[in-house]
Amino acid sequence: MAPRRYAPVDPRPPNTSVQDLQLLHCRVERRRPKPKSKRPPGYYQNLIERHDNLKATIKHRYADATKDNLSGIKSKFVRFCDDQLRKNWRSVIRDCSLGTTLAFLKHIHDEDRVSKRGAMQQYIAQFKMLFNRENGRHMDTNIGKEALKYIDTFGLDNTVKSKPVLGVDDLLLLLNHHWARDTSTFPTERHRVQFALILLLLFGTGCRPAELVDAKKKRRDDTGSEDDDLDDDDSLAVEKSDNGFGTEGDTDFRGRNDDALEGVAATSGVEEDIRHYDAICYEDVRLLVVRSPGDGERDVLAMEVTMAHHKGHKRRPKPTIFFFTEVDDPIFCPITHLVSLALADGAFEAPSLTTPRRVFEHKVWGPVLCTPLRWKQERLKTPIFRREEGSANPSLERALPYSQFKHCLNRLGLAAGFKDTLTSYCFRRGTANVVDRTATDAVRDQVMRHNPNSAVYNGSYINERVWFDVQSAVLERPSADGVLRMLTHMSLMRDPRAPIHVPDDVLAALPPDPDVTALEQEREKLKAGAYRVQGTDVEAEVRRLTTAIGSARSRRRNIISEEYRADYFRRRPTEDIEKQNSGQEEEEYIEPVVQHQIPQRTQLADLICTRVTNITPQDAIDRRIQAADFMQALCGCREVAPRYRLRVALPLPTLFKEESPEVGPLAPVFPLVCGKTQCLFCIGDELKSYEERMGSFCRVSKMRDHVERIHLQGIVPEEKFPCYHPVCKSQGLVLEHLQHFKNHIQTVHGVSLRE
Repeated sequence: MAPRRYAPVDPRPPNTSVQDLQLLHCRVERRRPKPKSKRPPGYYQNLIERHDNLKATIKHRYADATKDNLSGIKSKFVRFCDDQLRKNWRSVIRDCSLGTTLAFLKHIHDEDRVSKRGAMQQYIAQFKMLFNRENGRHMDTNIGKEALKYIDTFGLDNTVKSKPVLGVDDLLLLLNHHWARDTSTFPTERHRVQFALILLLLFGTGCRPAELVDAKKKRRDDTGSEDDDLDDDDSLAVEKSDNGFGTEGDTDFRGRNDDALEGVAATSGVEEDIRHYDAICYEDVRLLVVRSPGDGERDVLAMEVTMAHHKGHKRRPKPTIFFFTEVDDPIFCPITHLVSLALADGAFEAPSLTTPRRVFEHKVWGPVLCTPLRWKQERLKTPIFRREEGSANPSLERALPYSQFKHCLNRLGLAAGFKDTLTSYCFRRGTANVVDRTATDAVRDQVMRHNPNSAVYNGSYINERVWFDVQSAVLERPSADGVLRMLTHMSLMRDPRAPIHVPDDVLAALPPDPDVTALEQEREKLKAGAYRVQGTDVEAEVRRLTTAIGSARSRRRNIISEEYRADYFRRRPTEDIEKQNSGQEEEEYIEPVVQHQIPQRTQLADLICTRVTNITPQDAIDRRIQAADFMQALCGCREVAPRYRLRVALPLPTLFKEESPEVGPLAPVFPLVCGKTQCLFCIGDELKSYEERMGSFCRVSKMRDHVERIHLQGIVPEEKFPCYHPVCKSQGLVLEHLQHFKNHIQTVHGVSLRE
């Protein structure tokens, strides 16, 4: 490595800009002590009297998941009291006897068709919590014991599902399939890059998915319920006093203090950003260029990831910081993935950091050990993993919901041929078992965010397949570690030939679902042969039945797919044994050829899915830089689902004159008059290939549904609207409003949309 060259030392301090001075002043003002709270006379005496009231209880500030559990069990209890007891639920729960508790549990078992004993145990625990919240005391212990004995008479299933453990070989298999063989599509290829980074962080930190993505449930708004006070901000469960010193007075003085603080913030000239998600943001990750400890070696990149929003962080915060360094294999390198995402987002504060090579080859200057690569101030609160909005550009504010990540994870496990369902806890259990074998119990509990000596790992995370060759130990023989390694991981039963979808002939041979048939007959009876029900008396009931029919069909389809796939894993080994014993030759498995639409993905898959040995350090750096280049370019692309693709041949360039002022040079490729089933927005989308832009829908109604659902959602009709056709876009044509745009594309481009 070439020796460092040093420039003469400049004793002058660096120049400070006006913006830096404003930020400095803002930080100084934020550290100013807040004003003292001025209370009215008699405030504290009134506070004493309020808390001395025997009926006064300080309400808990429950977590969102706890509120959801309480809301669910409360709705069941309200339904039980209204339908069976004909009483108000509050009066019943405040004098809840053993018989009422057992009758409520039997009602849940009958109405919800509960089949698992563990589910009934959870209902008992949630009902105890609801009792405690309403009465301010715990339920009688004997009632809880009798309830547990009572549910044993229901004949519930007490079996436990398997808890598969993921290993590094399984992770490599998943990543290879994700990059090279996955045929599923994402709204943008940025989501493909961020999905791979999530898998690496799950395995490298052992975190729960809620620490990386947005796992908050969508709260159900029940505006008609007067009893729902789960979100009540009052500190006491008593009525407000009428003497002027109750909660209204508190609100008044709290509002004055807030106004004063807002005034301080206003004088600083810079507003403080508010973090809206617990999902990991740029401020939780710090990228560093660290001076190499060895002489003559290059400075290396390191990454700090702070996991602060763990389970129970509001009650007992315990942030954990994980460190990552460069990995020679780019498919396993989280830093390479993060650098590509940050460059695609333009997140680096330094304007010159625009390419992966500049990031990876940066050197540490001065008498310091590291140089932080800081993020832009406006990107600190931005989630790194963002949701799929269905448009060309992902939202810069909304975090990736857990439901979308879970769907992609399950889909990847099915496509890779895993027998067990692939979940995020497979990664967490794999990390826990690896750390447990190589580190102390204290380090393992710190990594897992468990309380010291809590024994949670041994009860819930330890591999149920014993990672020890007991047979070889008792027989005093050498252990078979290689075979044991395969036997303890979830890829042991993997079969890439396993079906994902049920064939149409199998679905047609199955008898119809009686529940779906009954719902359809009820709907047809209400409609009485009419096609449109909008505005009629039966509209609400017909729509409810339609929703129920769709849910029942989806549920049955999922059950059929799961059982058909499970039947394959049960039947295939026996068939192979019979074929082998009958003298038949082994069928050669040929992997299907996967052709990617985007060239960058093909190049990236060829680079990172190829195992390279005996590589020099400089070649390893070049591979990571090249992989980051491909990932950065991939973030700006989008792949289209196969059902929307249409092969379109390039038209002859002599059909139109390029010098025609009416049509323009883009007309040979993009005709001015389009087909009536073509999407004008997709034609103008430059992220797609030509075949994808010129594709057509099967019917005009499908095209209109696509435009309204994807392109016109959230559009203000009165605002100006540009024309997305390449010819009009090149001329900068902007229409006055949405209706003007619809009239324009109908008269000029031959595409008609709904009014």
